[in-house]
Amino acid sequence: MAGLSKISPSMDRQPTMEAIKLLPPADRDDLADEPKGMFCHPISCCLQTLLCPLSFGTSCLASFFVLDVQSEAVILRFGNYERTVRKPGLHYSNVFGRSKRVISTKLQSMDLPAKSRTVMDREGNPLVISAVVTYQFVDSYKAALEVENPRTFLITQGETVLKDVMGQFPYEAAEGVPSLRTHSHEVSAMLRERLQALVHVSGIHVHSFGLKEISYAPVIAAAMLKRQQASAMVQARSTIVNGAVDIAASALNALKLNGVEMQEHESARLVSNLLTVICSDTDVQPTVPLS
Repeated sequence: MAGLSKISPSMDRQPTMEAIKLLPPADRDDLADEPKGMFCHPISCCLQTLLCPLSFGTSCLASFFVLDVQSEAVILRFGNYERTVRKPGLHYSNVFGRSKRVISTKLQSMDLPAKSRTVMDREGNPLVISAVVTYQFVDSYKAALEVENPRTFLITQGETVLKDVMGQFPYEAAEGVPSLRTHSHEVSAMLRERLQALVHVSGIHVHSFGLKEISYAPVIAAAMLKRQQASAMVQARSTIVNGAVDIAASALNALKLNGVEMQEHESARLVSNLLTVICSDTDVQPTVPLS
């Protein structure tokens, strides 16, 4: 006990816990007032770490960010909107609690639908359609905070509009009746207007929504091709017959003007021969009556 009583708080080496327990109460109180370097409060450790020169320098460097041309950065601080940076270059924003969302304001385009799909026209014919949407982000705040994913939002809304508008027009129609083949500009304008009304909430401006490709689905493509061929053949035959009648009438009038008199059955035979020659698909072989 005499040896332990010589232990003083002013000694360079700290006494062990077992030795402290053997000291008199007065000496224990003196040792309790001494700072114990091997113990550290968690909050103190955190503050020391944050305030050390190395951590402070790293946080300062991380607070700088570069903004490209035609880009905008929406800055959030602990989940709250703080500001929008629009000027390109080097900027500073304290990194603690900061969340940065960069929105490109460049002109962009995408193909719709994202996957090959079949839509119906007004008459129920299945069509394979692809379109191109040209758009631009004009409101970074809405693009970053109003919707979860603005590009996915644009794709889903565009496919919905495409399906709805295609169902209002037939693929083919008579002359003068609006159809997808003959009135593509009017259809594109309707597509753009309807899509713009839906994606305005996401800060997107739709510049154009044009049809790139439109055709019958493979399941009916062969049948529709035959129908188109038959329709074209009828129109061609009608043109040929009208031309043949005009030629026969002109021939009869020319003969009369030249003083050639023909009986009625001879005129009928001449007209029949001319129509046969003009309307025939094969080469005509002339025949000479023997009697």
